[in-house]
Amino acid sequence: MEEKIKQQILFVLSDDNEIMTAALDSNLDKENKRMNRELIKKHEAIIEKIKNNKLPSQEELTLIRDANEIHLNDAGNINGHYKQAVELDNWLDLMTELSAKEAFDILEKHLRKALKTPAIVFRALHTLWEEITPNDVTEKPAFDKHGKCLKCGSKVLFADVTDTLIIIGDETVKRYDGDITNRNCVRCTYPKQYPEYEEYDKR
Repeated sequence: MEEKIKQQILFVLSDDNEIMTAALDSNLDKENKRMNRELIKKHEAIIEKIKNNKLPSQEELTLIRDANEIHLNDAGNINGHYKQAVELDNWLDLMTELSAKEAFDILEKHLRKALKTPAIVFRALHTLWEEITPNDVTEKPAFDKHGKCLKCGSKVLFADVTDTLIIIGDETVKRYDGDITNRNCVRCTYPKQYPEYEEYDKR
């Protein structure tokens, strides 16, 4: 790990901890204070790991990215760390594992920005997508009978529910209430949103 990356990680985590520590003396509710304390402990563990020249886990990389975001959004460089934040964000992009869909979306997004990208390139990209997703189904974590993810053990799920409407003209004449059609483990599928719900896995 480059020294400048290491120093930026230490800075953003320490800076975030200072903000959350100050908030503990404010009128935050009890639950938010508890969550702040837990996040401070996680940051401290990452700081110790970085000081010992150990690479963070994928979950810890997400926490680093969250802490770096405030400086990444400081395009005016008011706090004097914008350039370092951009460099750290690029490093995180290289270190973070990607699912097949995430990799596909990144490639397609950047290819669309290049106005001279030939259509055959997009055709090749979508052909590869069909190869890795037979029947247009991506590989998702499965769940046990208690609703826990078999991959990570989390019980926090996002569920998509579909209702069926019978419409004649512009009038809805009947509705069939939907059932769960898709479940996604938040920790595995939406890691950036997981910290918001992590407390439920501890109950």
